[in-house]
Amino acid sequence: MKVSSFKYFLAVAETGSIRQAAKNLHVSASAISRQIQNLEHNFKSTLFERKALGMALTEEGRIIEKHMRSTMREMEIAQVEIDEIHGLLTGTINYSTIEGVLNAWMLPAIAEFQTRYTGIKFSGKIYASDIVYQSLTTDQADLGIALEHDIPHEVEVIKRFETGFKIALSPNHELAGRDTLEIEELAAFPLAMLCEGFHTRHLLDTLSSRKGLAFNITFELDNIDILKQFVLSTNGATILPDYSLISESQDNSMKVININKGVFPNSTTVLCVRKGRYLTKATRQFISFIRDIDII
Repeated sequence: MKVSSFKYFLAVAETGSIRQAAKNLHVSASAISRQIQNLEHNFKSTLFERKALGMALTEEGRIIEKHMRSTMREMEIAQVEIDEIHGLLTGTINYSTIEGVLNAWMLPAIAEFQTRYTGIKFSGKIYASDIVYQSLTTDQADLGIALEHDIPHEVEVIKRFETGFKIALSPNHELAGRDTLEIEELAAFPLAMLCEGFHTRHLLDTLSSRKGLAFNITFELDNIDILKQFVLSTNGATILPDYSLISESQDNSMKVININKGVFPNSTTVLCVRKGRYLTKATRQFISFIRDIDII
C-alpha cells in the first residue's frame, strides 16, 4: 500500500468530503476516489458510508483510521529521529487550541519559534475546549490549549494560566461609559454569546441558574472574531475571556469592561498533552518555549 493512500484516506476521514480532501492535498478528486476504492478492495470492506452531507466512516473504516494514524505518526517520528542524528530539528507539531488564545498567544509564539527553527512546521485546529481534550486522547494533536473543565484522566496539564472574563461592548452601547458592571445589568440588553459547549457559555449558564437571571441571548456563534464583529455592527454586548480582547482594549475598538469582582468566576487556561505520548524533540522544545509566555 502506498503512503499516499494513507494520506488520502485520512484526509477524507477528517473532512468528510472527497472534494475538500482533494482541495487540501492539491490533488484531483478522482485520484482520491481511486485510492479509497483500492483500499476498500484490499480490505474487502466498505470504509465510508456515502451520505448526502458527506462521507462518514463505517465501523471498519474507524478501525483502519486508528491504525493508519498510528502508522503515519511512527513514520514521521522515524524521520525526525534520523534528522536529529544529523543535527537537524524537523517535523510537524500538531496542536489544537481554543480560538481565544490564538491571536494573543499561539500565533506570535509560532512565528518566533519558526525564526529559530526553520525546519519546523505547524498544523493546528481550533476547537471548543472539550474537543481539544478529545483531540489529545485520540492522538490527533501533540499538545492542546483549552479552558480547564472536565479534563479527561488521560490528559496531563503542563501549565495553568489564570483566566478572567470581561464584558465587551460596542463603543455606542448604552453602558459603554462605565468602568465596571454588575452582571445583572446585562440582563436588560440583548447579548451575543459563544454557543453552548463553550466553557464561557457554560459559566454564564451556570451563573444564570444560580442567581435566577434570564439573559436575552439573541445571537450565538462558535467564532470569536465574527462574534465581536457582530457586537460592533449591532451596538451589542458579549462576554469573553480576557486574552481574546487584548487588541480591542489596546486600540479602543471595543469598550472592554471589568465585571464586578467575584460575580463571574475566573477560570484557568491549560497547556496540556496526553499522558505517555511520545513527543518529538521539536515538540518538547516548543512546549518549553511557550510555557513561560504570559498570555496577558
